[in-house]
Amino acid sequence: MALFRGLALVVVVFLGVILPWTLSSGQPVIISEEKKLIQQLLQSYPIRWGRPVNNMTEKVDVYFGMSLVQILDLDEKNQVLQTNIWTRYQWKDTHLKWDRDEFGGIENIRVPVEGIWTPDIVLYNYADIRLEEKRKVLAIITSDGTVDWRPPSIMISTCSIDIAHFPYDEQECYMKFGSWTYDGFKVDLKFYKNYTGIDLDEYVESNEWEIINAPAIRNEKRYSCCPEPYPDLTFFIRLRRRGGFYNYILVLPCVLLSLLTMLIFWLPPESSAKSVLGMTIFSAFFILLLLLKDLVPQEAENIPRIGAYYCINMILIATAVFLCTIIINIYIRDEKKGKVPPLIKKIFLVYLAKFYCMMQEEIARLRQEEQQQQEAEVGCRTSPVPSRRIERAEKFAILKERFEKQRTPASFEDKANASPAVSAIEARSMALVNSVHNNVKEIRDYLRHTRKRIETTDAKSKVANEWRMVALVLDRTFFFIYVIAMLIALIMMFPRPASSALH
Repeated sequence: MALFRGLALVVVVFLGVILPWTLSSGQPVIISEEKKLIQQLLQSYPIRWGRPVNNMTEKVDVYFGMSLVQILDLDEKNQVLQTNIWTRYQWKDTHLKWDRDEFGGIENIRVPVEGIWTPDIVLYNYADIRLEEKRKVLAIITSDGTVDWRPPSIMISTCSIDIAHFPYDEQECYMKFGSWTYDGFKVDLKFYKNYTGIDLDEYVESNEWEIINAPAIRNEKRYSCCPEPYPDLTFFIRLRRRGGFYNYILVLPCVLLSLLTMLIFWLPPESSAKSVLGMTIFSAFFILLLLLKDLVPQEAENIPRIGAYYCINMILIATAVFLCTIIINIYIRDEKKGKVPPLIKKIFLVYLAKFYCMMQEEIARLRQEEQQQQEAEVGCRTSPVPSRRIERAEKFAILKERFEKQRTPASFEDKANASPAVSAIEARSMALVNSVHNNVKEIRDYLRHTRKRIETTDAKSKVANEWRMVALVLDRTFFFIYVIAMLIALIMMFPRPASSALH
């Protein structure tokens, strides 16, 4: 059984391995025309670091272009733009020509660029630590020597960020390409297919940025030391930020807090909640300012206008709390600290209160009382004693005369003939009259004192009420000033840049 298994294994190895190798070793290996062409071109190609020209005075025209695929990131803090692009190179290489008839009519081939000359076109404003940003792809070579190379690349370039209008800002970044060692007399850089811009046919829309336009320009720079020009191609990308996300985390809370600030002026002046609410809103704006600090570069030349709006709100809120303290102080003033000056009374209680349609009934009643008081004072100084007072004086004199007649006997004889009982009655009457007179006097003095105290209390209440009305009108004035300041700040802080997107 073991012998049978050994013979079977030998037969399988002979039929599966040895016999096919023996049969194929006798046949020649067939190479395609494309492989022959590539082998011939690469083996006969000279040193790859020399320009592909027959005469050193000739220049190589390199056509360069780019197609934007995606904006990966625009880092505002580090001022770096990261993009995914397809670069396009085209030039003619005299060492890569062939006759199509000799190679079966082959029109083009693909070869690795490591074996041929390539222009040293680099990104001038790169901000990358990588040594190579291009992917390794094959170059397409046509029979006339035209080399077409389209490597995809991840470009990381510098970009100056202007955050003045954040989060409704527009940014302009550029990528500058040129030969690092060759001047314009050796390698001339031109636009690919004469298209002066970035191709956006393959562009994937960004969630944060909208492309306004993407032009390109060609520059030639000459230095004082050398007469040769140094051409470069600069591609611009003008971007507009989509501010929908920031509307919810930065703008909407700011507007709501500004509306809450207006409630400070609608609370009663004697309420201590005015200052508490103001300091709470101040703290909320400070937290928003800290959130904004993490979104923008701290070394920027300009601060965002929304940050300035936060600061303006904080200043206005602090001012509002300070003014509320003044209003509370005015509201609780009394007559000991003086009456309301006539000028302040005229400005606040006549003009401003009428303009704000505030306390019209109270002010009308106050003016009527003042007018009556002035008329009474003028009447006491200029007019004679009123007729009522004269009538009262005459009636009092007549009553007094009658009382004296009844009190005094008609003659000395009547007094002598009067009985002791009558004298006693008269004595009691006199005592009763004197008692009534004293009681009436005390009542009159008490009424006079009560009236004076009531007049004093009314005067104090009137002065305090005037100060309260002044405080209310002043509070309403500060409210309108705050609203106007907020509207001006909103208009100045958030102007939408006037530009239209080009598609």
